[in-house]
Amino acid sequence: MKLKIGEREYNIKFGYKPTLKSRIISKLVRMSATVKRDGGADMEKMEDLLLFLPELLLAGLQVCHEEFRYDYDTGEGREEQLDKAFALTGKYMDSEDADVMTFFYQLQEALLQDSFLKGLFRKEQKKQEAAEERERGRQTAAEMQEKN
Repeated sequence: MKLKIGEREYNIKFGYKPTLKSRIISKLVRMSATVKRDGGADMEKMEDLLLFLPELLLAGLQVCHEEFRYDYDTGEGREEQLDKAFALTGKYMDSEDADVMTFFYQLQEALLQDSFLKGLFRKEQKKQEAAEERERGRQTAAEMQEKN
């Protein structure tokens, strides 16, 4: 996937090691579940999403852009690279036609284009949905019990 930010075009590709070492899949599943469940997001959830976008972007920049790489095993250099990703995300958000949800969905789609990730993501999504369904069931049962 190509993403244009300012005058520069970035190739977004989620590689195996940077994606797994940054634990992006589980974070993305949680964010996706929040957005999907609410159909939107309150301000706190929107803030969480805005804080997550640079992490997601950084993981996607690792394969094709050497200037965004860091040592995945030790984490050395991660904070500096994350700062760059925050700046890049800020630059994107400052543009006229910026839309948080569009940006999120573009990065999510890029992640899902990689076949090994697609299966993992779907599996994690199903686990998250099942956990949420169980929680809703517990809440409904508790509400029914309170009424009686």
